[in-house]
Amino acid sequence: MKALCTVLASLSLLVLAAPGQTAPAVKINAKKLKITSIETPQFQASNVGEKRWRPKSWMEVDLEFDIRLPASEGGRSGSLDGMIVNYYIAFNATNKDGKREVLKGSFTYVDIPAGETNHALAFVSPATLRRILQRDTFTAASDVQGWGYEILVGGERIAGDSSLGGGPWWEKADALNISEGGLLMKQETPFGILWGDYDVSAKKK
Repeated sequence: MKALCTVLASLSLLVLAAPGQTAPAVKINAKKLKITSIETPQFQASNVGEKRWRPKSWMEVDLEFDIRLPASEGGRSGSLDGMIVNYYIAFNATNKDGKREVLKGSFTYVDIPAGETNHALAFVSPATLRRILQRDTFTAASDVQGWGYEILVGGERIAGDSSLGGGPWWEKADALNISEGGLLMKQETPFGILWGDYDVSAKKK
C-alpha cells in the first residue's frame, strides 16, 4: 500500500489537460468531491403489503460546481446542454492479485444552469460495496483510499481534481483494478425521488 501511495503521489504532479488543447468557452469551477455514507431511505405505501428489511449503507458522491458561459451563449442566464464527468474512487481494499480496487463511473449531466451553484450526484450500492470490501459496513473516512474526477465539454478536459493534488493517478492502471458499472445515477437508486432541484439531471455516457 505504501508503494502505491508513493506512485499515486508522484502522479499528482501531472496535469489533466492535454498539451496544446484549447479550452471551450465554458468555464467550470468545481470543488472537491464529498463522499459520504448514507442509508437506504424508507418509504411507505398504503396499497401494498409490508416487507421486513433493514436499511443498508450506500456511498454518495457529491460534486459541487458552477459554470460561466460567454454572453453569446446566454451568460448568467444561459445553460450548458451537457458535460461528461468521469469519477474514480479508490478503496482501501485489494483484489487477489494485490491491485487496488477502483470504481470508475462516467455520466453525462445535462441542462446545467449558469449563475448558480450546481451539484452532480453518483452512488454506489450496498451490494457493490460488500463485493469490494467483503463486509456489510461502509465508512467513507476509512474505506475510501482516494478519489479523482475529470470534466469534459465538447470532448476536451477542462476541469478536474484528485485527493492527491489534481493528478490523474487512475492512469497508472498496472497497480489498479479499475471496474466500471458500480457507480449509479440517482434515478437508478432509491434516492431518485428525493431532494428536488438540488442536483442536475444525469444520463449514462
